[in-house]
Amino acid sequence: MSFFDNHYYYPNKILLSIIGQWPFQSRLEGNIMFAVTFISFVSYAFIEIWGLIAGISDLNIIMENFSPFLVLCYLIINLLYCAFTKDKMKVFLENIEETWKMKPAGPEKEILQCYAEKSRAFTIQFVIALYVTFVFYTMPSGVARWMYKLFPTNETYRGKFMYRIEHVLDMDKYFNLLMLHGTIAVFFMVSVAIGVTTVFTLCTLHICALFECIRYNVECIRSTDPVLLEPNIKDDEMYHDLIACIKSYKHALKLSDILTSTYTFAFFFHLGDVVISMSFGAAEVNIKIKYKNLNYSCVFIHVEYLIMLCFKLILVDIELDAILRIVICNLAQLFHMYCLCMISQKLTDHSSGVHDVIYSCDWYRMSLRSRRLVMLTLMRSNKPYQIKAAKMFVMSMETFSSILKASLSYFTVLTSMQTD
Repeated sequence: MSFFDNHYYYPNKILLSIIGQWPFQSRLEGNIMFAVTFISFVSYAFIEIWGLIAGISDLNIIMENFSPFLVLCYLIINLLYCAFTKDKMKVFLENIEETWKMKPAGPEKEILQCYAEKSRAFTIQFVIALYVTFVFYTMPSGVARWMYKLFPTNETYRGKFMYRIEHVLDMDKYFNLLMLHGTIAVFFMVSVAIGVTTVFTLCTLHICALFECIRYNVECIRSTDPVLLEPNIKDDEMYHDLIACIKSYKHALKLSDILTSTYTFAFFFHLGDVVISMSFGAAEVNIKIKYKNLNYSCVFIHVEYLIMLCFKLILVDIELDAILRIVICNLAQLFHMYCLCMISQKLTDHSSGVHDVIYSCDWYRMSLRSRRLVMLTLMRSNKPYQIKAAKMFVMSMETFSSILKASLSYFTVLTSMQTD
């Protein structure tokens, strides 16, 4: 049985295997799953680009199709980039396995288990959140069609898809086929986002566990003997303990560099994608609400009328399904970016914790050679490690706040353009 079949990492293995990106799966299985995922992406993108180009003269079609198209582009790039960096990920995962074998028992093993359990919990929660989003993203189109058959009206219903394509295809004729194809494609799109994000979390929290082990080991460096400034190097236990901690620190930094180089350009594209697609999506929702002159305040005052209001919006205005898709897509992107920034912030906080514990150690009870090591390590750890997108933008909660502000600014501009 493989090491990654254990309780902590098995979910990540399954999620990456679905899209053919698990480094240890057979080449045949990986190539087949990658081909299925990539073909579903390309076919979905072809139909979406067709609808976008055919409706280039209609601002509403552009705004409604452009946002999901950007998301699709990001996920395609993420999938390809993940395939090109599979070797780096394999090296990282092998390093994780070696670390667990080197720490078979003791407090350090407990730290590794604690952070591995956090990674597993995050993976399960993230899977549930995004697959629920997948259901609610693909469901409105089918529900609207079903409700029109169940509650017929005098108005002619034209089936609506996950994006605007009715101006180039007969939706009544091809709706079921398009929905089947779209549902499969969106499933793989969500699976790519889940697989890549959860394995990034796994690797990041493992590095956090290494930093925590270093912090624990530095705190354990104590001496009850009288202070000798220049003892024999063989008898200088604190010096050898410091050497071990420094080696562990360099190892953690090396893994951090591998992690950053694996995700740096994917994160850069994701930052721009989130800002633009969220701005377009929010502007489109605002346009639809203003166009229909709907008043949603009653929903919060009279909760018992919520279901009836939804029926009315679907049957009469035929816009709630589109609004739901846009809102759900934007919330999913916002949640995704929040998770990436939050996990990256944890790595920064743990790396700065190493500096704090070294600064607070009993350096005055160490030999001169140990004090020099402490000084050099303090200088190196003074700057906390940060994951950067394209070596320019720091992935942190501050960046997440900046993304929200930028999206709001662009949304205001787009809304004012539509008003004018």
